[in-house]
Amino acid sequence: MVRLSIPIAVAAVLLAGACSSTSELPVRVEYTKTTPFLEWKTFRFASDSKDADYTRYLPAEKMVRTALEEELTARGYTRIEDGTPDFRVAFDLIFRGAKAPQVAPEGGGADPMPRSYATSAHQSGTLIIKMLDPLTSQILWSGQISEITMSVIEPAKILKKSVWRVLAEFPPLTG
Repeated sequence: MVRLSIPIAVAAVLLAGACSSTSELPVRVEYTKTTPFLEWKTFRFASDSKDADYTRYLPAEKMVRTALEEELTARGYTRIEDGTPDFRVAFDLIFRGAKAPQVAPEGGGADPMPRSYATSAHQSGTLIIKMLDPLTSQILWSGQISEITMSVIEPAKILKKSVWRVLAEFPPLTG
């Protein structure tokens, strides 16, 4: 019985190390120092960038949007549909390579459709989150995390950790 627990313990440590890699990635942050971030209470998502100069992956973007909403509401911000929010949230999710990361089987079957295959088992990406002035669309805060390693196993969990890691720097502690 003892011999079985050692391999299981080793596997658990290796798995925990693999899952925590996103939290170790550095985040680059820029913001306007005169912005009253601590007064913000409401947000709305910015319109999708239909003219993006990179290939968009809608299933992964939906996962990021869900993770952003969950994280911001958990921090006490309220998403509104009508009226002017205190800030708008925009993001870009960019992957290297020409093919989409495989985030889920398409077509409802167990096997993914050929167009959903990534160029490799793991694909690296960058997530940029921007907090915008609701009236001028000026970027008031932005955070970026690169080298996000995507895989077919639990992509939503990886993207949620990436969102959490970027928003760990938001709001900045200003003057």
